[in-house]
Amino acid sequence: MKHIRIALLALSLGAASCASVATETPETPPALGQLESKAYLDCMKKANGRVEQAPCIQNEKAWQLKQLDLLYKQLASKLNDEQRKSLAKSQAAWTAFLDNERGFATSVYYHQGGSSDLSVSTNEIRWIAQRRQQLQLHLDLN
Repeated sequence: MKHIRIALLALSLGAASCASVATETPETPPALGQLESKAYLDCMKKANGRVEQAPCIQNEKAWQLKQLDLLYKQLASKLNDEQRKSLAKSQAAWTAFLDNERGFATSVYYHQGGSSDLSVSTNEIRWIAQRRQQLQLHLDLN
């Protein structure tokens, strides 16, 4: 329960300090090889500790998921029926991977006696960005 209260406090306090990130002009996805957005990197540089990092991490995770969804739809629109089915199957497998990896990472961080929420979310950003880059490579071939 204490972890939940700390996380909620972190999100509420940090939201004000990084609120400008959510209202900035949307940026283009990072180039291949760069996983995180410029807004995230700037927010993290300004953040002072875990409390201020929480909204940076949550905003980036949401942004990465949105970028992945847009890219998935863009790629699917360029594929034939059989390829779209294969893409959907691949995405479902990736989603299962993400769920399993999230569960494993949570168990590792909690086992170490710390709070896992932000650490797991930071890992999720990387996993989502890597999937986004995989789909971008497929899209570039079409």
